[in-house]
Amino acid sequence: MSVNNINNFPESTKILELDKPFVLIDVGARRGFHPVFNNFNPVQKIGFEPNEQECNFLNSNKSDESERYFPVGLGSKHEERKFYNAKNPGSSGIFPPNVKYWSRFTGSNDLDLVSVDIIKTESLDSFLQKIGIKDCDFLKIDTEGFEQHIIDGGRQIITENVLGVLCEVYFNPVREGGANFGDIHNTLDAYGLSLYELSPSKICKKTYLIDKKNTIRPDSIGQLVWGDAVFLRDPMKDTESDLFQWDLDKYKKLISLYEIFNLNDCAYELVFYLEDKGLLTAIEIEALKKLFLNKSIKNKFLNYLYGNHASLLRIFPPKLRKILRKII
Repeated sequence: MSVNNINNFPESTKILELDKPFVLIDVGARRGFHPVFNNFNPVQKIGFEPNEQECNFLNSNKSDESERYFPVGLGSKHEERKFYNAKNPGSSGIFPPNVKYWSRFTGSNDLDLVSVDIIKTESLDSFLQKIGIKDCDFLKIDTEGFEQHIIDGGRQIITENVLGVLCEVYFNPVREGGANFGDIHNTLDAYGLSLYELSPSKICKKTYLIDKKNTIRPDSIGQLVWGDAVFLRDPMKDTESDLFQWDLDKYKKLISLYEIFNLNDCAYELVFYLEDKGLLTAIEIEALKKLFLNKSIKNKFLNYLYGNHASLLRIFPPKLRKILRKII
C-alpha cells in the first residue's frame, strides 16, 4: 500500500468500540497486509496471492490467526487465463507489458517476461460465498492492470458492504488490455464510492536519464503512468441508496478510515452527522471532536518517525513488529 498520505497511528480506533470485526480483503497480497489495519480490534484479514509459493510463505509468516491467504487468482468470472511472470516478481500479472510503449521508460526491464503459466480465476463474490465470508469493509487491489476485472467480479460485496477501496490505477497503456483510471473511477462511482485520494507516480524516459548520467531520481520527472487511488463512501451523499447496508459499526469504521487517510475534515463532519442522529455517546463525540481538531504532537512525531524509518522495522519478524507497534 503506497498511498503517500497515511496516518499509521489512528486514535479513533481506541475511542470507538466495534461489535463486529473490521474485514480487510487484499487482492494481490504479495508482502502481506499493511500494518495500519491492525489498529482495528477485532480485525479479520483475507489475502489473495495467485503465486502458490508466495502464498505459502505468507501463511507461514502471518502475524496471528486474524489473517489468512488463499492461492487464488481473482477475475470477473471462472475461466483460464495466462499469467505472465516478470523479472520483478511483484510486476507479474495477467496482462503482459505493452513493450512498444513501456520500453521507453526507466526500469522497463522489471516487466521483462521470464515465463508464462496458466491459472484459473474466479470472481470475488463467488469465492467469498464459498468460504462463508458475508462482509468486507475495505478492499485493496494491486493486480498489475487487472483491477477492473476484480471489481467487476466483486460487484455485490462492493455495492452492499465495502466502505473503501484502495486500487492501483493506470493513466497510460503500460499493460496490454488493462483498464485506465477513468474506467475504474466510473465503475466504483456507480457502486457508490467516491474518489478521495490520488497518489500518482511518474517515470522518467530512459534516454533522458542516461544522458543525465543518472544524476536525478527516475520518479522525480516524467509522464504520469500509474498511481494509487482511494475511494470511500460518503453517507451524506448517498442518503437515498438502499443497496448499502449501513449500521453503527459501518459508521464507526468509516470514521477511522477517514482518519487513516488523513481526511480529518471528513471524519469531523461524519461525527456531527452521527451526533444529529443520536448514534454516538456524548463521551465518544467529545473525544472525537477533540481528536480531529487538535492532532497530538505524539501522533505527528510517530508518523514522522515511521515514515522515515519504516524500513528498520522489517528486520524484525511480523509478530514482533505487531507487538512493537502496539507498544508505540
